[in-house]
Amino acid sequence: MLKVDQLYLHNIGPFNSEKFEFTISDKHPDIHIFTGPNGSGKTTIMHAIASCFDFFENDHKEHTSNLFYKRFHKFSEDKKTMAESYAHCILRSTEKNKVLDKIAIYGCKNCGNIHQDYEKTATNSSAISKNGKNYQNRPHSQKIGDYKRSIVSKSLRKKEFEFAAFGYSGYRLIKSSHIEIENQDSFNPLHLALEFVKDKNTGFLVSNWMVSRFSKSAIERVKGNDKLADKYMQGVNVLQNAISELTNDEIKFEIDTNPWNVKLMFNSKEVEFDVLPDGLRSLLSWLGDLLMRLDEIPWKNDSIAVNEQNIILLLDEIEVHLHPKWQFLILPLTRKLFPNAQIFVSTHSPFVINSLDNAKIHVLKTKKGISKLKEILLSNTGYSYSYVYENILETTNRFGIEAMNKIKEFNALEEKLASGDDSVEEQFLEILKDLKDEGEEVMDIISSKLAKLQRLKGKNYLI
Repeated sequence: MLKVDQLYLHNIGPFNSEKFEFTISDKHPDIHIFTGPNGSGKTTIMHAIASCFDFFENDHKEHTSNLFYKRFHKFSEDKKTMAESYAHCILRSTEKNKVLDKIAIYGCKNCGNIHQDYEKTATNSSAISKNGKNYQNRPHSQKIGDYKRSIVSKSLRKKEFEFAAFGYSGYRLIKSSHIEIENQDSFNPLHLALEFVKDKNTGFLVSNWMVSRFSKSAIERVKGNDKLADKYMQGVNVLQNAISELTNDEIKFEIDTNPWNVKLMFNSKEVEFDVLPDGLRSLLSWLGDLLMRLDEIPWKNDSIAVNEQNIILLLDEIEVHLHPKWQFLILPLTRKLFPNAQIFVSTHSPFVINSLDNAKIHVLKTKKGISKLKEILLSNTGYSYSYVYENILETTNRFGIEAMNKIKEFNALEEKLASGDDSVEEQFLEILKDLKDEGEEVMDIISSKLAKLQRLKGKNYLI
């Protein structure tokens, strides 16, 4: 299988010079979670990985995928040295434990855009060549070259693929659409697959795909080709089962034939995609789009289920719009659906971070606008959400702003009382009364200081 082995960013986004390694221990999930404050470069990492699989024109033709070029600080290169801004990615085959290609995406001084080259000598180490003469414009791996050229092909006929890469943002929302079943045949599933927010109406594509698969399956069933009929419905069934599992069977799909239409049944009532809760629309958008594309790719080994093929899956803040219950379920469900995927996730959610064991958490930290990899942790479902908030997300505010301000005032007054300043006692009693109304958790926080005051002053302020 093909995997991303390493990413290095130099003068891109908030990074001056930072390396990310994606090796995993045996039997650990190949899932990498990036978390950190806003502006720490989570999306920059996602777009950098996507660019390693994207198609780049030769010479100085414009490349605008995900607007990644806007994150480059400088556009200048020298044949003797590396460019002043570049991303470097290593792709490895896990079967042979062999480096397939070492890819550099760099800023070009001639056109103010970015280009892509490959190390001429792709050694089996994680070393990065800093010699500009050691790069060429074609990959060593033919399957990587064929894959990238196929992104802009009009047709994928007579082609076979062993891997594919996809990028999605949680800000995508599916829309209702008119069914035009005949348009599906001209669809290239690799085109725009790495655009995190795709311009096309995903609802249109997914609806047409579902109807197309249903109609082809029905025809083959009539002919007695049950095996082929089941294969046509494979991707659609995976989508249906996933949504049913996540929603406890609240959502089901039904397909009408006259005229063709995909009906969405929400709690047994027919609804349009447009009026679904945003969490469901976001989930259906990227999950439906992904399964549709996987189903349309001509795989080299088509005996493997489409959702079990070798894929690189980039998910940027997919928890957006999702209720915490679904945030907790989405990553385990994704791993279950795509067992052979290498998954990269950016998130602010403790529910995503804490939803499975032994995923790699890459914790980012910023200082004066510069982002660094602070540490790498393994996720642990035994951690409480409070622990994740405080130790991984570094959020110390356990309560709302008003409660936190009252606790802060209480601490200041308690310190004065403890030092013998009785003039603040009346004010202290007033703030203590307010804190009692905030609930038991708040009182647990301040109880030790009340006990200390009782020892010092001989008064029980809780009475």
